[in-house]
Amino acid sequence: MPDTDLTAKLHRYQAALDGLIERLQEDRWVLAAVLVGSLNEETIWRKEGLGLWIVEADGVTRRRRSDGDEPRIWRTLVEQDVNLWCELIPRARFKQMVEGSARTSFSYNFFATRTLVYSTDEGITRWFEQANTLALRDQKHELLMTTGWVAHSLRHTRRLLDLKEDLPLAWQSALEVAHALAAVHVVQRSEICETPAIYRALADNPGFFNTVYTALLTPGISEYIIRTALETGEAWLDEHGEAHCEPVLRYLRQQHRAVPLSELADQFAYTQLYPWHLEAACEWLVRARRADKLAADLLLTKRSRTPVEEPAYFIDAA
Repeated sequence: MPDTDLTAKLHRYQAALDGLIERLQEDRWVLAAVLVGSLNEETIWRKEGLGLWIVEADGVTRRRRSDGDEPRIWRTLVEQDVNLWCELIPRARFKQMVEGSARTSFSYNFFATRTLVYSTDEGITRWFEQANTLALRDQKHELLMTTGWVAHSLRHTRRLLDLKEDLPLAWQSALEVAHALAAVHVVQRSEICETPAIYRALADNPGFFNTVYTALLTPGISEYIIRTALETGEAWLDEHGEAHCEPVLRYLRQQHRAVPLSELADQFAYTQLYPWHLEAACEWLVRARRADKLAADLLLTKRSRTPVEEPAYFIDAA
């Protein structure tokens, strides 16, 4: 049953957090803890647990077989019947995140406040204070990430509608387009939004989001409504896509050559830009004639001698 007394729930979650910190203080190998997401009456209604980063000393990670070879280690803890979803991060990796050299970089998060709730390490405290600020570069990269999500979702919806002629799946995919567009809207505002992004988007731009989202929720599945939402989203991408993909375009201009997709993925690896979203953004740039496409050789293994090909993108200076 959901908690109906939000004040009591807030006190229970705060007590759970305090209890965990008391335990961490007894462990000299745990250096810091960061609460991901705020803890207040405006956000407590949607929480099923608490998210934390726990920064530990280097070389002490206790891996389990279920962790496999993944660099990110997760543990679910419980304190006073509240689940706590914790990512265990070695100190050196946390420094990489702060400096933007890790895949899960400490870029500004437009969808969750982050608070250092415990630290015994002055270096970690200093890194956190320096990194937990809004930077223009972070916003540009977040716009690229969310716009890539839009391009990917639009392309998938178009295939379901025109090629597969599957209205129920096209309807579901169109809803994903709406949520991607709402994420872009939040990033554009440069304000943290911890409620579902679609709520903020509907409040700020009801005309547009009624077309791409609310209309889809009317009873029955209407091909006309789906197509209208899809075409509205595609028109939005045509208008804003080039500006939001500027980090990619700028990199291509600087290279004066065809850049393989794998190299682009490496270039933007410090953001949380999914490779298939990056590919969708690049393919849209080609369709929109903002970039051109060739093929480049790729060796699949260290010992491969026969190359395969991958897409490569460039901007014709002429």
